[in-house]
Amino acid sequence: MKVIITRPKERADIFASLLKKEGFEPITFPTLEIVYNKDLDVDLNKYDWIIFTSPSGVIGLSNTLTENEREKVKNKKIAVIGEKTAKTFKKYFDREPDVMPEEYTAESLLKEIKKVAKSGDKFLIPTTPSTRDVLKNNLNADLLFVYKSVEPENLKEKIEKLKKNIRDERFVLTFTSGLTAKNFFKYVDDEFANIIKDNYIVAIGPITSKVIEKFGFKPLIPKIYTIEGMLEVIKMIKEGKND
Repeated sequence: MKVIITRPKERADIFASLLKKEGFEPITFPTLEIVYNKDLDVDLNKYDWIIFTSPSGVIGLSNTLTENEREKVKNKKIAVIGEKTAKTFKKYFDREPDVMPEEYTAESLLKEIKKVAKSGDKFLIPTTPSTRDVLKNNLNADLLFVYKSVEPENLKEKIEKLKKNIRDERFVLTFTSGLTAKNFFKYVDDEFANIIKDNYIVAIGPITSKVIEKFGFKPLIPKIYTIEGMLEVIKMIKEGKND
């Protein structure tokens, strides 16, 4: 069974490896690209907390900092949205985060932060201009745009080619963010939509699922909002246990 990975190319390899080990045929088909902004200045002394909502936010902030500034990060309270972001933070800053919610959503992260944050605490969120506003609107937070997500060139034509290549195949479409889904489905014509509806879509979590549902599709969602959780759903599809 073919599994189409729409996440950025540099973040697709781990998912592809997991799929290959389980006997699936991964197709890397990025519907967005990550571009890091290295020309940024930030005064870390202004902030009590740093919140990371993706591994790209961790990498993007690390790219902008001097060694001395990287040491300052270690002395801040750190909140991360989920397991992958936590592992990336540990890799780049050599310490564990202070806060991570059980459910990997901005809403759940906000609840956990509010349990321990002090009145007047100031937050920095290294992120992208396309980020959701949940955290910024509910915390004393500044956004630092350390990366941006851009649509790959000629994506419409690539999707048309993908349709022709998999129209007679059994496949699973996977999406790990709302933007990967939006960039894909806005170019799906009626013919491809009907092909997709005869196959399967797996979204990493409820926020991504809502974006997909706006285009008229009903994805499956894992119990744990990670690529490992998505893999479990895909294995159940293969075994016919997805109902």
